[in-house]
Amino acid sequence: MPLDLADNPSPLTAVATLAPVLRDGTNIAAWRRSPPLCLFAGLAPLLARGPFVAIAEDAPGAAIATLDGELSLPDPLRADILVLATSFATLLGQDRLRIRLEALRGRGCHRWHADAVGLRLLCTYAGPGTEWLDLDGGAALARRLDPAHLMMRPHRLGTGDVAVLKGEAWPGNAGHGCIHRSPPNPDDAPPRLVLCLDEAGRFPAP
Repeated sequence: MPLDLADNPSPLTAVATLAPVLRDGTNIAAWRRSPPLCLFAGLAPLLARGPFVAIAEDAPGAAIATLDGELSLPDPLRADILVLATSFATLLGQDRLRIRLEALRGRGCHRWHADAVGLRLLCTYAGPGTEWLDLDGGAALARRLDPAHLMMRPHRLGTGDVAVLKGEAWPGNAGHGCIHRSPPNPDDAPPRLVLCLDEAGRFPAP
């Protein structure tokens, strides 16, 4: 089955909640959570600096320190990213990872697609979250989808929700990567703030 949802309000359970993505036949695990309001209350100064893309690749704490030096992250956001980064590194079984924090306007990656990665964690801290489909077929199927004739309602992550998506590069998952996209978002809408975590070494070092 392509979908595994879990509801749990505590970030301390991130690994247990997201670990089902490692199962054969599961290409997404979503964590529907209710973070404290302080996580969102202090984002305005950061969003005012957008659009921007900040990238760091290192051990979780060191990578976040690099981003903090560039962006002066609010304390609750920095703490939350550390929980997610540490949890994601645990899922990967690796000491290092790649962190991308992006403030973007408009549609972003608005076409349905499957990523050429093993695992990817996504969390939207401001604005609408990522959408995905309960379809098994990966990148090849995504290229054939006609949004005007799509007969199924996509799932969408809420603001602050977390998901780990299994991509085409996961061993044995070619042709079955999670089909997803950035949500429809007008160019004049407020910027989205999106966290993306990937395996270290998957992309050229920043």
